Amino acid sequence: MKKLLLAITLFLAATTFSQAQTPTQKVYAAVIKNKPADVDALLSAGADANATVEMMPGFPTTFLIIAAGNGHLEVVKALVKNKAQVDKPDSFNATALMAAAANGSLAVVEFLLASGANPKAKDKDGKDVLASAKEGGNAEVLKLIQAKAK
Repeated sequence: MKKLLLAITLFLAATTFSQAQTPTQKVYAAVIKNKPADVDALLSAGADANATVEMMPGFPTTFLIIAAGNGHLEVVKALVKNKAQVDKPDSFNATALMAAAANGSLAVVEFLLASGANPKAKDKDGKDVLASAKEGGNAEVLKLIQAKAK
């Protein structure tokens, strides 16, 4: 009987520990769910704003690229406030500015440029921010990137 209780206790403990989220996983969830206050709180408590995360296996990226690509301006602001590197590339050398431009998110593009993002960055395929802006189809974003890339 004691062995059975011990086995059940160990199983429950292992299950609990396996479901516990790391700070990086918590920030990832808050970024995806567009919860800027949660992102700010987690980063202020010591989570790494520049941690590498994988949305899909084999595709490391950053919280900032995810937020920018989704047009989540307030999350982008919380990340930058907590020292996220604006030009930290993903595994393909794409940046948050490229993601925001491809999304057509003018407010995020403006904020990233004001925060020092490089409008001339290129990914591993040689695609630049301007090409991303063209893909995004937002004429205002395209015009802004064209002006900044000169």
